Amino acid sequence: MSRSEVMEAVLSGLLGAMNDAVTVIDNEGTVLYWNRVAEETYGINGKDIIGRKIGDFFQRESIMLFQVMESGRAVYQVYHEPRPGMHVMINAAPIADAAGKTIGALSIERDVSSYVKLSAEMYHHPEGQPLLPAVFPAGLLQRVKTVFSLGQPLLLGGEGGVGRTSMAEWLHRSAGRSGRFVMVSCGTVPEGMLEAELFGYQGEEERPGKLDLAAEGTLYLKDMDALPPAMQEKLAAMLRTSRFERLGGTASVPLQCRICGSVGPQAAGEEAGRLLPSLRYAFQLYTVPPLRERKQDLPELCRLFLDQAASKAGMTGPELAPDALAAVLAYDWPGNLSQLRNAMEYAVAAASGSGTVTSAQLPEYARLRTLNELTEPDLPLSVHSGEWERARIAETLERANGNKAKAARMLQISRGALYYKLKQYGLE
Repeated sequence: MSRSEVMEAVLSGLLGAMNDAVTVIDNEGTVLYWNRVAEETYGINGKDIIGRKIGDFFQRESIMLFQVMESGRAVYQVYHEPRPGMHVMINAAPIADAAGKTIGALSIERDVSSYVKLSAEMYHHPEGQPLLPAVFPAGLLQRVKTVFSLGQPLLLGGEGGVGRTSMAEWLHRSAGRSGRFVMVSCGTVPEGMLEAELFGYQGEEERPGKLDLAAEGTLYLKDMDALPPAMQEKLAAMLRTSRFERLGGTASVPLQCRICGSVGPQAAGEEAGRLLPSLRYAFQLYTVPPLRERKQDLPELCRLFLDQAASKAGMTGPELAPDALAAVLAYDWPGNLSQLRNAMEYAVAAASGSGTVTSAQLPEYARLRTLNELTEPDLPLSVHSGEWERARIAETLERANGNKAKAARMLQISRGALYYKLKQYGLE
């Protein structure tokens, strides 16, 4: 067996083992490969489509693949709704020979319908179900609440915008403490003022520090890894003894507040960076995961932020359309909760009270390119009427609860004509 034959067999096995629908065409648009998942996704047997033009079955997909071949550039994360209730994400790329000449194109389509449907169900959970503290993973909340209720110092790690401050505030409220929630941003207080700011001053003029102000409440030390080493050592000693001394004083004062701190992702690891081990191990560390690692929470978070933004404007919170929900799930949200909240505020303004947010009404960075947008300029006029007919048949079938005889009567066509059109439009 030659090397090329071996590679062809390996490639065929690889594509066949994929969990996504795979289509390969030559530069004339003839289908060369159609894998098992493509058969299951679109209900078209390989023997019926291989060797035929892709445009005989999928006109928009055909146009996209020819665009990819002509431009020589791949496209990624293209959203398409082939039929009502079905949602796919498409990646397509040109195929070139050893000399760099384009000889075809490859399309990989992932059916995300069940993911979008599940997310939509989570988005539309029963009214009255509390959305907060849904901002955070339930398991994490329970663990940190237990630690905090026992009075142990708590350290929250994570990226910017994951909600460490919001979590600390929630823990303070849930503990039912009578004192205040006092925050110190450790990176913004000048080093020479830090000791007096935290511990207070004892002299001719006595001045309370943040520890005094937080008595019977919570002191939250934001960005604790920004503290200078001497201050970290003093804090570590305070946590060991539960007592501290004011600047300029000699008498020790009992610690009367709970301590919660936050650090960035680098300082939260075993290699604690600027955080001294003596201080790091005085705390129980829990890391708040970024949004890209807990996308299952996105639907509820979107609803929460949409409702909050709409409420400020005196409106009812809009819903996310399927393409907008798919776009939210596809994006990684590097700015975490802060960025998601900002995007939902933008969407409420863009929707202008319409009641529904589409992908086009999200900020540009979060929008999905759709197959319709990509192919619209090159779409023949005849296709528009076909798409209208296809949409009407799909909608009628849904109204008839899948009863084809009833749907045919509603459409005023014969049952045979309906079966033909169902096959023609891939609606079987």
